[in-house]
Amino acid sequence: RDGGYGYKCLPEDKTKPKEDKTKPKGDKPGRADNSNSQYGVLGVWAAVLANEEVPNAYWQSVLDHWKECQASDGGWGYAANAKASTATMTAGGLATLFVCFDNLLYAKFTKCKVDFDFKQLDKGLDWMAGNFANVVKGSGGGKIGLGDIYYFLYGIERVGLACGYKYFGSADWYKLGAERLLAAQQPNGAWRGKWSEVVSTSLAMLFLVRGQHPVAFNKLEFKGDWNNRPRDLAQLTRWQSGSFERTLNWQVINLKVPVEEWHDAPILYIAASDAPEFSEADLQKLRLYIHQGGTILSATECGGKGFREGIREVYKKILPGYELLPVPANHPLYTVQYKLAGQPAFAMIHNGIRPLVLHTDQDLPKSWQILNTAFAKGDFEIASNLLMYVTDMGELRNRGVSHWPQPPTREATKTVKLARVISAGRWNPEPAAYQRFAMLLQQRTGVKIEIEPINAEAMGTCDAPIACLTGTAKIQLSDDQKQALKQYVSKGGLLLVDAAGGSMDFADAIEADLQGMFNVRTIPRLGSESPIYKLKGNQIETFSYRRKARLEQDLKNQPDLRGIQTGNRLGVIFSRQDITGGLLGIPMYDCAGYAPDTAYKIMRNAVLYSVRDAQPAPSPQAATTPAADEPAAKANGKGKGKPQPNE
Repeated sequence: RDGGYGYKCLPEDKTKPKEDKTKPKGDKPGRADNSNSQYGVLGVWAAVLANEEVPNAYWQSVLDHWKECQASDGGWGYAANAKASTATMTAGGLATLFVCFDNLLYAKFTKCKVDFDFKQLDKGLDWMAGNFANVVKGSGGGKIGLGDIYYFLYGIERVGLACGYKYFGSADWYKLGAERLLAAQQPNGAWRGKWSEVVSTSLAMLFLVRGQHPVAFNKLEFKGDWNNRPRDLAQLTRWQSGSFERTLNWQVINLKVPVEEWHDAPILYIAASDAPEFSEADLQKLRLYIHQGGTILSATECGGKGFREGIREVYKKILPGYELLPVPANHPLYTVQYKLAGQPAFAMIHNGIRPLVLHTDQDLPKSWQILNTAFAKGDFEIASNLLMYVTDMGELRNRGVSHWPQPPTREATKTVKLARVISAGRWNPEPAAYQRFAMLLQQRTGVKIEIEPINAEAMGTCDAPIACLTGTAKIQLSDDQKQALKQYVSKGGLLLVDAAGGSMDFADAIEADLQGMFNVRTIPRLGSESPIYKLKGNQIETFSYRRKARLEQDLKNQPDLRGIQTGNRLGVIFSRQDITGGLLGIPMYDCAGYAPDTAYKIMRNAVLYSVRDAQPAPSPQAATTPAADEPAAKANGKGKGKPQPNE
C-alpha cells in the first residue's frame, strides 16, 4: 500500500502488523525494503513492456515511496531511514525513478521548454556521477557501502539503459564496468562475489550482455533546448525493439569527448526549437562524425523557426557544396520496411554513396515522447525506415564496438605515396575513407601510406607508385588530364579507378575515357589467377559484395575487377563497383560495391603490387597535402589545370 515491497505478503486488513510508534519508521514489522522494492517494480515494468495496463495510481505510489526514501546526499539506502546511501540501492533508486518517469510523467512534455523540476532524479544522477568510478575501481566501496560489485553492476546496467547517459561524470559506465568484470573472471568462466558463483556469474553476464545491445541513436547534448522531450528516444527504441524483435538502445553523448567515442551509434540525433549554438570546435566535431561514417538526424520541435533555420545554417558550414534536398515520395526511405507514401516529409544531404544528413520539420519527437502509436504510428514507422536505410537493413554494431581503428602501434617498415586524383565528378565523397585505410594498413602490414591529393593534369610527373581516381557523378576528363594520366601509367604508376557508390554515370564515362586513352576496345576482367589476387601472404580467396550489388548485379563470390596491361605489368585497375565507400567500414544501403573487408583487401593488394618490383619512379612532383580541416580540393598539385571543387 505504501509503494514498496517486502519479504512478506500480508492480507490488507486482517494480519497486517500494527505499527509500533516507539520505533523508527523504517523498523515497522513487514515494512518494505528498497532491495525487494526495485525487483517488484521490475516485474510490473516487464508486464508493461508486454502491453499490460497498469493504473497511474500504482506508479504514483511507487514514486512517492522512493522520493520518501532518498537520503540527503541524493542516494538511497536499504530502508527509508537509512543513515547512509549505498551504491547498490542508489542504482535501484535511479532505475525505479526512470521507470516511473516513463509511465507516469511522460505526457508533461508535449510542449517545448516545459518548466519541470524532478530534483530527486537530478540529485540521484549527481550522486552517481560523483561516486561511480570510485566504486567500480574499488577505491570507494567501503565508504559508501558497495555490498557486492555484481549486484551493483546489474543495477547500473538498468540505470544506464534507462537514463540513456553514456557517462556518469566522466566515466563511460559500460566500458569501465566491462573492464572490471573481464579482469575478475575466474579460469573456469565464473565470477565470485558475495553470493554463490551462479548468482555472481548471472549478474555479471546480465551486465555484459544487456549493456552491449546495439545503440541505434546518440542524442546530442548541446547549448540550448536540446532536451525538450527527455524520453523521446527511450519510448521510440522501446517501440522499435518490439518491431525489430531485437533490443535497441539509445544514449546521450556530449561535445566534450572525442568523436571516436560517438561511434556506438550510426545516427546522431539533434532536436530543438531554438537555433542551436555551436562553436567552431563543435562544428568541426559534427563534420568529423559525418566524415567518419555517421549520419545526423535532426528534427524541429514545436514548429520552432529558430531551429528550422539555424540547423540549415549548420549544415551549410559543415558540408559546404552540398544541398539539403526534399526526399521524393518514391525514395527507399519511404519503402525500405514500412510503405509510407512520402510522409512524414524529410529532406536529405547525400554524397552519392550514403546519407549524411536527414532532417524533418515535423515534430516527430512529440509523438515519440508520449508514445502516440495509436494516432501517429507513421511517426514511429518512418524512424524505423530511417534506421534500416542508414544501416543497410539493420546491420548494427554492439555497444563498445567501433568501426574506427585506433592509431597504429606497429612501426612502419615501408612508406608508400598514394596519390588522390583531383578531378570533376566529386572526386572525394568520403574524405576519411583513405585515412581509415591507412591506419589499418600500417597496423596489419607495417606499410605506411602518405596520401597526396594531386590535380589530374599534373599526374604526368607524379612520383607516387599508386594513384586512385574515383567519383560519384559523370566525369569528362580534358585532353590534358588524359595525357597526364596515361603518362603516369607509362612511367610505372598503377592507376586504380572505382565508381564510388557504384555510380553508373561515373563508371560509363570513365570507362570510355580509359578505352580511348589506352586504345583498347574493352577493359577485360581480371581472372582469378591475376597477380593482384595472388600476392604472397596476401592472397584474396573470397570476395564479398554489399547487398545492393548482389541483388542488382547478381554478383556472387567472384571478383569483377577489370584491368589494362602495360608491358609485363598491370597499369590500370578499374572497378564498376564501389571500393572507396567500403574503405569507410560501415553498412550502406545505396552503395553497390564490395563489402568493407573485401574493399580493404583489394586496396591493400593494389598498394603492395604497386611497389613489389621497386619500379623506377617518375621525376618528383611537388604537391601539397591539405590541412586536416581544409577541403582537399585546395591541394596545389602543379600542372596546367586548377583544382576542381569537390564540396
